[in-house]
Amino acid sequence: MKRIEDIEKLTTEDLLRIGADERIPIPEDLSVSLPRRTRRNWSVAAAAAVLIGLGSWALSRPSAPQDTFDDPYLAYAAVEKALGKMSATVHGAAGKVARAETVIDDLNYWK
Repeated sequence: MKRIEDIEKLTTEDLLRIGADERIPIPEDLSVSLPRRTRRNWSVAAAAAVLIGLGSWALSRPSAPQDTFDDPYLAYAAVEKALGKMSATVHGAAGKVARAETVIDDLNYWK
């Protein structure tokens, strides 16, 4: 039996090769995957939990503005800066989602 440290060092290709080996017996009582409907329900529940969490976080923040601007050009520059930060955050999260989808697709290959 392998140690956890050895298993953690395996690459995706190693895991796919081991998974494709039909000589390795699979226990009869092992449930390989959840039905599609169950996965969809869990996905909807997770999305709802994230939205509720974000909503409660947004409502708990004070809504007083930090500063006001007399010059519309300075106000526009501040808005551009804020939207740039938000864009960078969203793009960073999108990259993480894309990497997670790759791993999920690799796992779904064996269904």
